[in-house]
Amino acid sequence: MKILFLCTANSARSVMAEAITRQFAGDAIEVYSAGTAPTQVEPEALAALQSLNLNTEGLRSKSVDDLPDIRFDYVISLCDRARTECQASFQGMNFIAWDFPDPVASPSADAFKRTAQELSERIRMFLLIIRKRMQQPHLFNTPEDFFKIMADPLRLTMILMLDKHHELCVCDFVDATGMSQPKVSRHLAQLREYGLLIDRKEQRWVHYQLNTGMPDWMRRVIALTAQHNPHLQQDVKNGCI
Repeated sequence: MKILFLCTANSARSVMAEAITRQFAGDAIEVYSAGTAPTQVEPEALAALQSLNLNTEGLRSKSVDDLPDIRFDYVISLCDRARTECQASFQGMNFIAWDFPDPVASPSADAFKRTAQELSERIRMFLLIIRKRMQQPHLFNTPEDFFKIMADPLRLTMILMLDKHHELCVCDFVDATGMSQPKVSRHLAQLREYGLLIDRKEQRWVHYQLNTGMPDWMRRVIALTAQHNPHLQQDVKNGCI
């Protein structure tokens, strides 16, 4: 599998994403990064990676024009300019837009470290998704599948509940919706398999939350739907004991 990260200068966000993904994925995935107007790697970006014990050897700014002539499984843009300028060049490939603020333009002293940490979290979740996608016939970023799975009233309600409450247990969904536990669990499994949810086990309970690794356009659709349809965000009255 081959993944390409893009941003304008290829000096901070995409370079950090390249290093982080290589660390997490090992030899299982080939990772590249490039820019539409490359400059040089920001020293603060290297320092942020090193503070997280990530290898920075060989990192440099590279041009999109210098990429090898290969087909990428996923192309991920990290700024609006790269998305606008590059999406047409990667037609037929799975193109995902993650809009991370540029730490170079931030006045915050810890902007680079915060960006590295946020990239680490999202990439970790994204790798979990694509490992599952390798066993699935559809792509994680396919709009028709996203809207199809969101069209079910129960699945939509559960997604919007998680937008409001951050993390919920199966019993919370059962209590709020009045549906049976097997039915709720079946729909949660479908949402998880598609990549919209992640879960964690705590003793005999399974807790769910929205996957931070999903493409930003999906997160915006969910947030906007929740904002304009608060009646669909069921309240949670009883927690699991």
